[in-house]
Amino acid sequence: MKYKLLFLTLFMSAAHGTELVYTPINPSFGGNPLNGAFLLQKAQIHQPGRVEKNFVDKFREALERNIINTLTRRIADGDLVDGIYDTGEFLVNVSSGTDGSIRVEITNQLTGEITILIIPSIGG
Repeated sequence: MKYKLLFLTLFMSAAHGTELVYTPINPSFGGNPLNGAFLLQKAQIHQPGRVEKNFVDKFREALERNIINTLTRRIADGDLVDGIYDTGEFLVNVSSGTDGSIRVEITNQLTGEITILIIPSIGG
């Protein structure tokens, strides 16, 4: 009994703990901002069904993004004339309203889905 008490006393005195402190890794939750690019790259690599695109597909997508960006910028600046613009995957029909607004009709050529945006005139 004496040895059990001694062993229990030694064991209890050696069981000290410290406070656990959580440090996030993801910068979105307060982690180091330098981890962001690494985590994004890892997430993109492990996407299921990810297929590497060839140069032509990448070039077509970049060109399409550039056309869409140019159209968006010109609409916002009021420099875009009425007409139909073909980006390859989308048809963008821009027309001016009588009240100064701009109507943008976007048709997805693959699915036939149509989205209509009406941009009111500012000021004027």
